[in-house]
Amino acid sequence: MHKCLEISLDLSSLLDFVKNLFIIVGGTVALASYRSQNRQRGIDNSFNSLKMFEKTIQNEDIEIWKKVYFNTYESTHAEPNHFVVFSEENRIEQIPLSNLFISEGQGLYVSKSKLNLDEKTSDLKLGSIRRITEQLNLIGYEVLYGNIELRIIYYELGQIIETIYEWITQIQDEDTKASVEFMYPYFLKMYQKYQLTIANLPRKSYVNFC
Repeated sequence: MHKCLEISLDLSSLLDFVKNLFIIVGGTVALASYRSQNRQRGIDNSFNSLKMFEKTIQNEDIEIWKKVYFNTYESTHAEPNHFVVFSEENRIEQIPLSNLFISEGQGLYVSKSKLNLDEKTSDLKLGSIRRITEQLNLIGYEVLYGNIELRIIYYELGQIIETIYEWITQIQDEDTKASVEFMYPYFLKMYQKYQLTIANLPRKSYVNFC
């Protein structure tokens, strides 16, 4: 009688163990599958975000960013927190970086010839930096909520992300700075949150003079 009871208990324990094992294994497989699907979704979303960036931001916008970037260096005689443009008399004009982020309708006009760009129109409105920052703000939102892979975005746009963040931090006028921080909160939060992470991520270079 006691032996039958012991065998029955052993079988019951074994069955419980097997059931628990199946539950654990099934749960592990389901979790791994969920993570894999989420990761693939994040990768797909990342490339879609990059396609949207390329569709919205024209080549001319990138060329303007490059030229402004170059013209912030001391070698071009730029003062701190400024970039320079050159008049026909080769006179240097110092433009505050904050002017790059002034809202539409109050933007900065500079002759294309002063930026050494192909001159199709007489004046150029430097709204390019705002348009780029707006797209980075949308990307920042997706990164913060885990919808896209930061490493993929940063590889493609890292140099642009870093320069624009630096320009924003260099804005001296408090009202303009507060306005810019209000307009692009997700971009700024993304950079601040992942600053240490992106310091170790690879990125491609649009310009190699730095």
